[in-house]
Amino acid sequence: MKRRLQRIAKFENLSKAYLSSYRHGTAAFVRMLPTDRCNLHCTYCWQRDNNATDMSINSFCAYLDKAKELKVGLMTFLGGEPMIWQSLNEALALCTERNVMTDLTTNGTLLTESSIESLGKCGLDYLNISVDGVQSTKVTSKNSIFQPGLMEALKEARKKYHMHTRINSVIYKNNFEEILKLIEFSKRWDIQISLGFIVPPLHPENRTNDDIYFSTGDVPILNDIVSGILEKKKSGYPILDPDSYFENIFRFIRREKFWNCNYPTRYGWINVAPSGYIRSCTKKMDELDLHFLDLDPKKISKLRFALKEKVQTCNIDCYSNCAYDSFFYTHHKGEGIKKIINRLKLHKQ
Repeated sequence: MKRRLQRIAKFENLSKAYLSSYRHGTAAFVRMLPTDRCNLHCTYCWQRDNNATDMSINSFCAYLDKAKELKVGLMTFLGGEPMIWQSLNEALALCTERNVMTDLTTNGTLLTESSIESLGKCGLDYLNISVDGVQSTKVTSKNSIFQPGLMEALKEARKKYHMHTRINSVIYKNNFEEILKLIEFSKRWDIQISLGFIVPPLHPENRTNDDIYFSTGDVPILNDIVSGILEKKKSGYPILDPDSYFENIFRFIRREKFWNCNYPTRYGWINVAPSGYIRSCTKKMDELDLHFLDLDPKKISKLRFALKEKVQTCNIDCYSNCAYDSFFYTHHKGEGIKKIINRLKLHKQ
């Protein structure tokens, strides 16, 4: 009964956060990055700094107070790898106490039956696991969900705690056979999957392996990939991203300007670095001269304007599926409403 009332309170708070973000310029969502450290070294990733200092739990408590002041409804935990942050479970439990919905993205290497149970007890609402294939490769070692007993534990957590799981996977030039296996896996276990194309990093010094990126010479390969994914979607496989994301990859590699990133500005998304300063995007390791504790609705409005200008310089070089999906659903509100309804239905199961 208590957990049911907590879920209701969280959804009420999230609904109010949506409305407040439109009416009063508050922040519906916050992405908390408590650590930049990571226990993996994936070839395509540049979002890590193993020499960085983690966020303290005292600082987090102050940020949670500020989040409540700003009418936040959902807090996402990212990294680095957030599960190496020692205070994660305490932070999740504090969010649950304050009726803030929580979302965690992890590479899954630290997921066990015990850690999944702990996340459920803390009130985690959504668990996103990055998985790139069945086998580890030189590019990525993200294959945690194939550990014996892990999917059974996740299924039990969904039943017991209403903690819902999805898979996040990346597509690069040489892993589509693995992606097809993951798509079949998602269907078999009734778990949603989100697929994103790997693109070169914004800064050339972070580019380490040109063999994984698609170019205009890879159109035949991409034709097979796109048609394969769309066929699976049409057949009812639980692929989250809109058809146009896959169809428009050809325009991206031709360097056309055909979409506008609104991820830094939509619903007041705010990215909080371990230091407490604001990042312009989770795909960047920058820090703006603005601390989260100093925010108020007026400063959020100015921040949105500044971030809108910033994305003009990187939009053509980025094809992040989460950012594109945000753009798509903003401009196709009927599809966006369907997505929200489906997510609410999942959470009630």
